[in-house]
Amino acid sequence: MAVASGCFASATINGLSGTMLVPGLEVLPPGGARAAVHMVGESKFNEASFKGVFAFSDDSEVAVIKRFSIDGKQDQTDPVFAGKYKIRSNMAVAAFIDPNEDYQNSVMLLNGLPGNRVVLGLGTNIAMNENQKKSSFGRYTEKGAAVDPVFFVMGASLNIDSDTILTMDYAGNDFVVGLRHSFDEALSFDFGFYTPDRIHETSRYVVGANFGF
Repeated sequence: MAVASGCFASATINGLSGTMLVPGLEVLPPGGARAAVHMVGESKFNEASFKGVFAFSDDSEVAVIKRFSIDGKQDQTDPVFAGKYKIRSNMAVAAFIDPNEDYQNSVMLLNGLPGNRVVLGLGTNIAMNENQKKSSFGRYTEKGAAVDPVFFVMGASLNIDSDTILTMDYAGNDFVVGLRHSFDEALSFDFGFYTPDRIHETSRYVVGANFGF
């Protein structure tokens, strides 16, 4: 499998650089930055997120993620902060600090093949109080249940051509098959399909764009 340059240079739906959901093993070039917007919905889009990813060294990057409701049915949220440190070419650690009252924080260890061809991760969700039942990562036994404290993630990419990659992501509950097309180093488009899960009875779609600086 060849590796497309846009694979590790683009922000995920959850923030940080990677495939579609899962942070990758690579980081942006030092001093590099990436902004992205993604919209998710069923028959119409009902939620969206903005994120910015910034690299300040050869092996570290940070991200700020802002989720919000498009249809107004959900309360607006506080920004989420994330960071990733590349330990070596085939290993990285990532953390997500979510200040929203119903969300848990997440920490994960990522391992796999450089270039995000295959990335496997094991992580834990950390609740600060009993009201925090949700997380961007992790499995739910049923709708309304608290997310599992330990989770497994998987991200993979396959080059279709020099500008387009196929992505497959599993984040504990969400499974997404996606396409990312890079027009140049500064712009790429994302399209993904969420399969039904324990929280969502029907499939969902995501569209988004990544902008490089």
